[in-house]
Amino acid sequence: MQNHKIIIGIGGNLKSNDGTHPIEVAMKAIRYFNNYSIKVTDQSSWYETEPIPKSEQPNYFNCIVFANTILNELDVLKSLHEIEYKLGRRRRVVNEARVIDLDLIDYSNKILRNKEIIVPHPRAHQRKFVMEPLAELDKNWVHPVLKTNIKKILKNLEDQNIKIVNEKKII
Repeated sequence: MQNHKIIIGIGGNLKSNDGTHPIEVAMKAIRYFNNYSIKVTDQSSWYETEPIPKSEQPNYFNCIVFANTILNELDVLKSLHEIEYKLGRRRRVVNEARVIDLDLIDYSNKILRNKEIIVPHPRAHQRKFVMEPLAELDKNWVHPVLKTNIKKILKNLEDQNIKIVNEKKII
């Protein structure tokens, strides 16, 4: 079985039903990864950002994790959706506020486009809340489709507000 390097974006902007803060919900998701053959190898700091597109929603809390997995791309995506569901996410409306959001950003630098999955994530390069924490972990990362270094991608996102809220990591 081959080991694949993956990048997962994690975020949320709502407390869970039991009142747990979005960062704590996200950390619970990270702990669940082991049950799904997803082994986290590194985690960024936590960042706070305004919702995109702009709305009256609460701010989001985001991080990036690097992980290894033996799962194929679609099984990783299905696992992420299952973890979201366990933590209380129900997909109803696009861009709605959510208790947890788990996005497969990159899968071993592969490019996949079909009705079931798009890798790399189609909007990752447009989101500073993805690129900034990713750059924290790998300042030389190159977007597989755009063939552009993350430093150049970040220059195009300078107008998006983002701030580190803490460097709390669980790995």
